[in-house]
Amino acid sequence: MKTPTTFAYCLAISASLAASQPGPQTPAAANAAFAFKLLRQLAKDQPRGNIFISPYGASTALQMASNGAGGKTKSEIQQVLGISSLQSNDLNQANTRVTRSLGAVGTNVVLAIANAIWYRIGTPVRPEFIAANQQSFQATVAPMDFNDARSVEIMNAWAADKTHGRINAIADGLITPLTELLLANAVYFKGKWSEPFDPTATRDRPFHLLGGRQTQAPMMEQTRKFAYRRGTRYQAVRLPYQGWSLAMYVFLPDAGSDPDSLLDIMNGDTWQRITRPGFADQEGTLFLPKFTIRYSIELRQPLQALGMRSAFAKADFSGIADQPLFISQVRQRTFAEVNEEGTEAAAVTAYNIKTEGPEI
Repeated sequence: MKTPTTFAYCLAISASLAASQPGPQTPAAANAAFAFKLLRQLAKDQPRGNIFISPYGASTALQMASNGAGGKTKSEIQQVLGISSLQSNDLNQANTRVTRSLGAVGTNVVLAIANAIWYRIGTPVRPEFIAANQQSFQATVAPMDFNDARSVEIMNAWAADKTHGRINAIADGLITPLTELLLANAVYFKGKWSEPFDPTATRDRPFHLLGGRQTQAPMMEQTRKFAYRRGTRYQAVRLPYQGWSLAMYVFLPDAGSDPDSLLDIMNGDTWQRITRPGFADQEGTLFLPKFTIRYSIELRQPLQALGMRSAFAKADFSGIADQPLFISQVRQRTFAEVNEEGTEAAAVTAYNIKTEGPEI
């Protein structure tokens, strides 16, 4: 184009691992499909609210739990995660490759993943369950005296360490006398833009909200050639980070549209076949909000709405231990900061697995 196109008032932001190359019937494709399903469900449950989640964190910790699931419980988990057609060995091997390949990459990009399983001292957890998660997810596994208040401090310290201090209270109020296991995933990312924004160009500008309202927000500005896509009722840009094939994808619904309409036409298959390959270089000016967000969500109800019901009631986790177990809570806490230099983001997801009986 001879004149720059302006992309402004960004309403939906996501990050993607470009190197994963998702294809049909692969773990990467399943993760993408689950991400859109979960986001769509949360948008339905929380209309007009900000949402910042880690679908990968929710999926990974749930896959650890599924290594001990059987019957209807396992089939429902597989259906929700979109992995029903994948063999357990193939899935575990894929997770092993992903977990081992991620970590500190140079000085410009850090992407680190950690998993942990803490179980109540005296609970006879099956060795096969522990071995599968240590091998496939490099999970830290340790017995814990959940009756000791210091156990919460230990788990919070783990979360703080794995997220560089961004999330440090994941276990507060989570442990009860019936808690038998806590499964956790932590993700931390820090990356510099391949082309940073000029801080002197940042100033307050109108940011358009749902319902036609607007507010003033600090907006970064940049004019250059972008990886750009004009889609159905939206525009999008891809903003790469230095040193690795990671990028942020920013979507802007057209006037008269909204993020819900965008989610209605977006799913894992569309993302894989049409959206992600459809970016092309184009000159333009981007106005991107500078922001910090902290978000907390209980995922039990959204996962139930997606079809995972028996895991929260009459569950079959006989592959974990002999006593009846079920998932009581699924807590996720996230953090993100986007500024002129780049992005820092973190997420911790915890699955509280209980046994049946009266709370004391």
